[in-house]
Amino acid sequence: MWAGSHLRNAPQMKRKIVKSKKEFVDWVNTYNGRMNCYTTVYDYADFTDNAKVDSSVVIDRMFLDFDAHDEPLKNAYEDFRAVHEYFRSYNIKHDTIFSGKGFHIIAYGELADDIRSVQRYYSELAKDYPTLDRTGIQTNRLRRIPNTMNLSTDGLYCIPVNPRDWKMDIHWRGHQSQKQFGNKLIRWPKVKPVAVSEVEIEVPKPLGNLPILPCLHSSITVENPSHYARVYLVQWFRDLLSLGVRDIDDKSKKEISERIMKELKTIASKDDIWLDWDERKTKSHVDFIVNRGYHAPSCKGVLIPQGYCVGKCWRYHDE
Repeated sequence: MWAGSHLRNAPQMKRKIVKSKKEFVDWVNTYNGRMNCYTTVYDYADFTDNAKVDSSVVIDRMFLDFDAHDEPLKNAYEDFRAVHEYFRSYNIKHDTIFSGKGFHIIAYGELADDIRSVQRYYSELAKDYPTLDRTGIQTNRLRRIPNTMNLSTDGLYCIPVNPRDWKMDIHWRGHQSQKQFGNKLIRWPKVKPVAVSEVEIEVPKPLGNLPILPCLHSSITVENPSHYARVYLVQWFRDLLSLGVRDIDDKSKKEISERIMKELKTIASKDDIWLDWDERKTKSHVDFIVNRGYHAPSCKGVLIPQGYCVGKCWRYHDE
């Protein structure tokens, strides 16, 4: 679980691993109304003392986030309502939620072995709904907790809603009952098993001054890298520059952020790479990742299952 302020440069990241419903409720009651409250989309079967074990993720649902951005909220509502009606027509089990600024649907499916099965289903669905978040399906995705206040709004709550009855003026209060429809689980499409090449991959020539993993090199050297490819790259650089230490002093954080930004600028300056580069937005994300101490994702828990791996490099053997 995750609690964070909506204010820039404010204290962030009250994290907690919870293993019971009571712990969950107590945590929400502590931070609701004081910070934005989130939880992971997916559950995990195994934990260490203070972290989830990525490889134990339980892939049994799909999270859909409809966001109007700078457009009228009704645009997101229309897509939200249309997908809801589609799921109802097939009796698919799903929850429907108003986030305070947009809409969420959690659709349930059979237990999947590979997140790419859910990603494939999502990709086909998303084609017809422009307000559906294009960052896609990721096992480390967070979602806002229903019946908690969205502090980036004027007092609105994230609450369960019936799409057919939704009206703006009823969302000023929390504590609404869950709105769940259907009872049929989605049967995810089949995907080919990810085969890690037995070819030993050498570390590619750096794009700037810092070494980069083959998988991240491949995923970042495209016209517009995915959001998570960029995040994983920053996490990798952060681990390199901090020597894997999570808790570092403020001076070191600032120096590492500046070093990473210099590296990313060099990468983005190359022809046909990172065409949607936005320095201000990128710096905000870099500062956030560095300050929170996020480690680079593991090969076997994240990079291989999510399809980033291009072959066995030195890091694969070290895990």
